[in-house]
Amino acid sequence: MAEQATDLWKLSAAVRRFSGPGSKAWEVTNRAAALESTVEGIIQLGVGDPDFDTPAAIREAAIAALRAGRTHYSPIAGEPRLRERIASQASARHGKRIAPDQVVIFPGAQCALFATMLCLAERGDEVVLLEPAYATYDAVAQAGGATLVGVPLPAETGFALDVSRVAEALTSRTRVILLNSPGNPAGRLYRRADLGQLVALCRERGIWLVSDEVYWSLAFDGEHKSPLSEEGAEDFCFVVNSLSKSHAMTGWRIGWSIAPAARAGHLVDLAQCLLFGVNQFVQDAAAEALEREFPEVDEMTATFKRRRDVLCDGLAAIPSLDVHRPDAGMFLLLGVGRTGMDGATFAESLLDEVGVAVVPGFAFGGSVRDSVRIGFLRDEATLKEAVRRIASFVERRNAA
Repeated sequence: MAEQATDLWKLSAAVRRFSGPGSKAWEVTNRAAALESTVEGIIQLGVGDPDFDTPAAIREAAIAALRAGRTHYSPIAGEPRLRERIASQASARHGKRIAPDQVVIFPGAQCALFATMLCLAERGDEVVLLEPAYATYDAVAQAGGATLVGVPLPAETGFALDVSRVAEALTSRTRVILLNSPGNPAGRLYRRADLGQLVALCRERGIWLVSDEVYWSLAFDGEHKSPLSEEGAEDFCFVVNSLSKSHAMTGWRIGWSIAPAARAGHLVDLAQCLLFGVNQFVQDAAAEALEREFPEVDEMTATFKRRRDVLCDGLAAIPSLDVHRPDAGMFLLLGVGRTGMDGATFAESLLDEVGVAVVPGFAFGGSVRDSVRIGFLRDEATLKEAVRRIASFVERRNAA
């Protein structure tokens, strides 16, 4: 009788598409959070939420908006002031006019990416992901029923964009290529020449290009380049962005998608049935963030660079570990295969034995399953302590 009841209460097939390997990415981090209440000294280097506060003027703008009663429905596409500011900044950055009507506001870049992909790919389509890819991308790419096609970018080349590899993966069913530069987890900045080749390929084959650029401001070794800056890319390129990383606003949940002019209305229609607008007071604070220069933003980038160097230099001195030094962002990939462990075993054991939480590599694609992602998210002293613990852990494992 119980079996019959279970068969009656079926779930959508979409549930399976949301439950791939990436959905298990945060299990070590979640376990570490639970341990923090009873175990002292846990070092969290997993979730990308660094120890910076949102600049005070932005917080004050939200408070002022609340006091002014900015707690009602906003326009579905977003507040005009914020859309205009995003469009102005994007026009300057990409060297072409971006109209406010091309900007659609969402509660975070993750939601903007989900909505964008849902509008672009469905059952029968293929979505190309460049590995290593952020842990949510597999579910986002497959949300509408599309099939995922992974294109591994070799660690030996520093995970550089290889357009010839991408071209080999294309079929008549390829609908979207999803790009992330600076990348999470590898922190790679793609070269403009390679982006130009990718844009040309998309134009030639009639493929949408979606570019996640949330780490654009955290570039250390080089300058961020966007495919939208390439000639003609505005016809088929979507850019997803937010203030989470640039202005330490992770918990504010404010992001956007910049769409080709003729396509933005579809995102607005989806936002209407999905969200019915984003908080007015949060949008007011976001507009404040984009209308002023904040010294804290440049200071955060400089601090991240110093932290990256401390972490990379320390880990590079540990035998049997392979450090993939990032150009940008707030994470690095650490190859652990020479220890005899895959990334999942390494991450689980590292937390259990020395109290350091990192993210196993399987969440970012099969090609980096023997890696872990480590965030340089804490002060330099804490990172040095994490390196000391990792060195002790690896030494004991190697001696066993």
